[in-house]
Amino acid sequence: MEDNKNYHDHQVAEVKREGEPDHGSGLLSAEPNLNSAMRLYLFVFILLLVLGSILQILHFEVGMFLTQWVIILPPALWYWRRHNVDRVSFARLHPLQLRFLPAVVILAASFWLLNMVIAAGLMLGMMELGYQPLESIPPPDTLGQYIIYILVIAVSAGICEEMLFRGTILPSMEGEGIIPAIVFSSFLFALYHISFTNLISTFMLGAVIAVVVIKTGSLWGGVIYHMLNNFVAVTYLYAAGGIEKTAELETVEHWPLVLLLVPALIGAYAGLRMLHRQADREPLLNGVRRWLPKNWFGWPLLIGIILFLLMAMLELAIGFGWFDIL
Repeated sequence: MEDNKNYHDHQVAEVKREGEPDHGSGLLSAEPNLNSAMRLYLFVFILLLVLGSILQILHFEVGMFLTQWVIILPPALWYWRRHNVDRVSFARLHPLQLRFLPAVVILAASFWLLNMVIAAGLMLGMMELGYQPLESIPPPDTLGQYIIYILVIAVSAGICEEMLFRGTILPSMEGEGIIPAIVFSSFLFALYHISFTNLISTFMLGAVIAVVVIKTGSLWGGVIYHMLNNFVAVTYLYAAGGIEKTAELETVEHWPLVLLLVPALIGAYAGLRMLHRQADREPLLNGVRRWLPKNWFGWPLLIGIILFLLMAMLELAIGFGWFDIL
């Protein structure tokens, strides 16, 4: 963990000097930073929208598998090689210490429940305005399909998406500060999932995973968290019988969501406290000067936001039946 801290301290020093002319061998320009991470992100985002969407339309399970292992993971591995980083230190590929496992499990369960309550509350409000939920993921119909979903959505996504976001994009931005890196990379993570209705919950998911990775000093903590989150989501989807069941939300009162919110908040607080006590570093919020990196709004982000808004408008148009009048 100390080697990881030294690497990022060195990265901060390099970023502070990035405005100086480079009279050396050019290694400074090869340092991973906000700009290089944003270009990587936009490249993967466009591939996901174009190629990933086509693959998943042709066959959902195979398409999801190829999306993770062909579209998402290879660019992250190329980025490590392109910038010649120490992969273990840069991506925090240190083994996860077993003492962190209880906190990771508690946080994964609590924040999944919290995010479900937030998403359900938002969906209820939108349904009162006439919105009809869309089937973003077809529910598994058989036990065999459920197992395939676990391998594709929980295991594959847990590994590949963490390698890209918390193993590549997050550390590239840490020269701008830990909190700005967490906030901005989590925002990119939320945009990447291309869902207006799940934007808030996905942002929270990314932020908590980033905290877990930094506090534990291991990307594998984030991988396990991500796998657990998606495993619970897939299991819930299978047990509930799919998105068709959400039609029953129309008859659900709001107060049960408040009751679920209480244990979710208690578990989230307990998990964060446990993680903080076990971690060998001071609180992340100490000395925070800003919440976003300097020069965070550039052309890659602008293109990403435009693409997300176009997809969000399509999602809302279908859900509210705006195309029915055509």
